[in-house]
Amino acid sequence: MFRKIKNDKYIKEIFKRISEVEIEKEYWVNHGLHHTNNVIYIVENILEQLEYDNNFIEQSKIAALLHDIGNIYGRDNHAYNSFRLAKEYFIKNNIDTGNNNLILEAIKHHRNGISGNKIASILVLADKLDIKKDRLTTEGLKIEGLKEMRFIEDIIIDILNATLRVNFICNEKINKKSLEDFYFVTKVFNAINNFAIEFNLEPLIMYNNSEWILNKNN
Repeated sequence: MFRKIKNDKYIKEIFKRISEVEIEKEYWVNHGLHHTNNVIYIVENILEQLEYDNNFIEQSKIAALLHDIGNIYGRDNHAYNSFRLAKEYFIKNNIDTGNNNLILEAIKHHRNGISGNKIASILVLADKLDIKKDRLTTEGLKIEGLKEMRFIEDIIIDILNATLRVNFICNEKINKKSLEDFYFVTKVFNAINNFAIEFNLEPLIMYNNSEWILNKNN
């Protein structure tokens, strides 16, 4: 089902249009197919480590695939627009994922999540963790704090003994203070902690293999 949706001509056209909108509206970060593929990979990686069944993983990947298609209309209300387009697509194509409502709810709430919806929780986390150097656009490189993400070379996610360890591997050229002061980093930390709560895990956030604790003022 996931592959069928991803290879659908209509879905491909949406991502093509999103790439055009990103240029037109000078987005700071990519929200098109490249970002979507990264989110799908993170979702699959984490759920496989948690040993979820293939059906749940596929449903979560479908949510990841469709979570940002509302960007075809721009960033305003993009989560709701993504939900609306996905719902219309499911109905028009008689798609039954086995969990349509949970997937659609996750798409609608993928910015902040919603209690009790594990697909939403994993989607929020994966979405927020796509902040490596290849996510930035030319415009994003001009933004103080955000531009430091170009020095995030990898984000390693390991789940062992009920501990969720997220290790940010950063180049020594990074201005860590500037990165921490950027508002989005707090959202990343919140997504990690909220996911850990939802999945009964202990979170451990690391920066180049050492525990990373944000400044209390953030």
